[in-house]
Amino acid sequence: MAKKLQGKSAVVTGSGSPVGIGRAVAIALAAEGASVVVNDIGKDKDGNRAADKVVAEIVKAKGKAVANYDSVATVQGGENIIKTALSSFGKIDILVNCAGNFLPRRFAETTEQEWDSIMSVHIKGHFACAKAAVPEMIKQKSGRIINFSSRGATVGGGSTVYSTAKAGILGFTSALAADLQEYGITVNAILPSAVTELFPWPKKRMEDNLPVAFSLEADYVAPMVAYLATDEARSITGRYIYASGGDICIYPQPLRLPAESPMFIRKMGKWTVEELAQVIPSLMGLA
Repeated sequence: MAKKLQGKSAVVTGSGSPVGIGRAVAIALAAEGASVVVNDIGKDKDGNRAADKVVAEIVKAKGKAVANYDSVATVQGGENIIKTALSSFGKIDILVNCAGNFLPRRFAETTEQEWDSIMSVHIKGHFACAKAAVPEMIKQKSGRIINFSSRGATVGGGSTVYSTAKAGILGFTSALAADLQEYGITVNAILPSAVTELFPWPKKRMEDNLPVAFSLEADYVAPMVAYLATDEARSITGRYIYASGGDICIYPQPLRLPAESPMFIRKMGKWTVEELAQVIPSLMGLA
């Protein structure tokens, strides 16, 4: 079976954590044939770079990847991350904005420094990387940007500043999708649920009443990201999509009339990119 991302160049920010969604996404994109920039600022206690370990894992599996250690929280960092893709692979087709941080803070306890830290990584991080990638995508009249938000954006996530930042990413996704649609560039947001290094505790049902998935491994989120990066997903843009275990929920587009209903499907197992390519368009009424 042909790899769906063969010849594509991808950047995945925040993809070095050994138990993280970013790592799972980077590996999934590489498995589909993409050349991947693994970006992460992290190091282990011995000073080894987290990104290097994921690159080694991809290369061992016969994939192609390079590491980048810049922070997404500055425009210069975003430029350096995208330049790594351009210098290594000659272009940038796919940007996955997965880098994030979290502080469990009630609003009254949140300091200005903590507020700025969360906003810089999430909001400015998405801006900085997209700002560098979009001109290149416009030149080639194609591109895929996949942002990472959270259900905590609307129902609370244990931290006012984190929820605010994730809500901002939803707005950024909708506005950027409309802004770039004429260039063949899609922009979508994933709202994941998984046990990760950043969120190591068990998940529970939230106020949106989505069931807890049968598996909370980060690997189960990655196929949806890989599918949205394919040419087959060219008609999907400006959408918010929940992914956890075998569960997928396509959220209604906000303030659109006639109003849509959420579309929820469950598979008792891990989706493949091929399966999603068959199911998602019909679920969205695009088939």
